[in-house]
Amino acid sequence: PRFALLSERRWRIRRKKAKDQKSRKSYVRGKVIDGQHELYTLSIAVMLGLRTSIGTINGIINREAGGGNWLDSDDFMAVEKYVFRPKGGPRTPPHQLSHTFKFKDYSPLAFAYLRRMFGVNEYDFLLSVCGEANFIEFISNAKSGQFFFYSSDGKYMIKTMTNAESKFLRRILPHYFRHCAQNPNTLITKFLGMYRVKLYHLRRN
Repeated sequence: PRFALLSERRWRIRRKKAKDQKSRKSYVRGKVIDGQHELYTLSIAVMLGLRTSIGTINGIINREAGGGNWLDSDDFMAVEKYVFRPKGGPRTPPHQLSHTFKFKDYSPLAFAYLRRMFGVNEYDFLLSVCGEANFIEFISNAKSGQFFFYSSDGKYMIKTMTNAESKFLRRILPHYFRHCAQNPNTLITKFLGMYRVKLYHLRRN
């Protein structure tokens, strides 16, 4: 039957992906951010925020599909704000962290289109970045003093930013977007999103 064939095909695809992920992990070196790591709460907050914000913006894009809408200047300056309470809220799910935290998604529509432009599948992206709830800390001697993380499968890098870096990226984002749209094979660094997490009990941004 068609249903059984489709299920078997999906099972084979998932099995192959799992093998590929295991083989990729062997190339990733660094300290796994687990429950004992000082940055574990921050990493979990990032993952919760990403799942919620990307799910929200994908819902908006799907509803507007076929409308022929393009980005305007307001989309590049837009900021979506979320408050994650342990018991959940109207827009956020409940979570196991013992404290409320805030999450900001900068230019969500622009970055969603950029991910599509770069050929990034949203489901696979979330699976890589949020799938196993473990980032891998990358030890860097960068003068900025910022933290670097890999996703657990090594496909993506997450970097903390200074306030000045954040403002600079937002300022150049319309030009960056235009360059990537006009040069699909560009070798420029691919930015897939920009977010902010505020943990009050740790006084971290």
